[in-house]
Amino acid sequence: MRKYDTTFIIDGTLQEAAREAIIERFTGILQKLGAEIDQIVRWGQRTMAYEMNKRTHGYYVIFYYHAEPSMIAAFERDLRLHENILRFMTLIYEGKHPEYIRDEGAGMEISSAHAVKNEPEADLEEPDFSAEDEESEDFLEEEIDTTLPVDEKDETDQEKEKE
Repeated sequence: MRKYDTTFIIDGTLQEAAREAIIERFTGILQKLGAEIDQIVRWGQRTMAYEMNKRTHGYYVIFYYHAEPSMIAAFERDLRLHENILRFMTLIYEGKHPEYIRDEGAGMEISSAHAVKNEPEADLEEPDFSAEDEESEDFLEEEIDTTLPVDEKDETDQEKEKE
């Protein structure tokens, strides 16, 4: 089984109870398909970058789960057919949970879920650009001939025009 994450946007005009019912419905669908849900992140109400189905706000939810690739099509079909799901996107999970995503419903995890391990990122060293800087300085110090070649016909034409 592969690890996936599906982000979907629920209509922002719905009440909290209706949103929770939708989240529970899709949790149940995944479990019936045989997926193992690791974590559900309720990212919360957000203003969307552009209007979708005459809506300007949406409630974002992210499911992290293990599933067979064949299960994804069936799950996405149910998302596509639900009238209160504005958009969705399923990706193969790469093991990094973005820091800017905060879980509004941290206490509302489903009982069968277990948390995704947050591994500390390795300390990345800054790349050394000093060699590139020296090369660019040498390039800037070189004298560049900016004069354009003059065509002989142009000079003779100019002389004739002067006469």
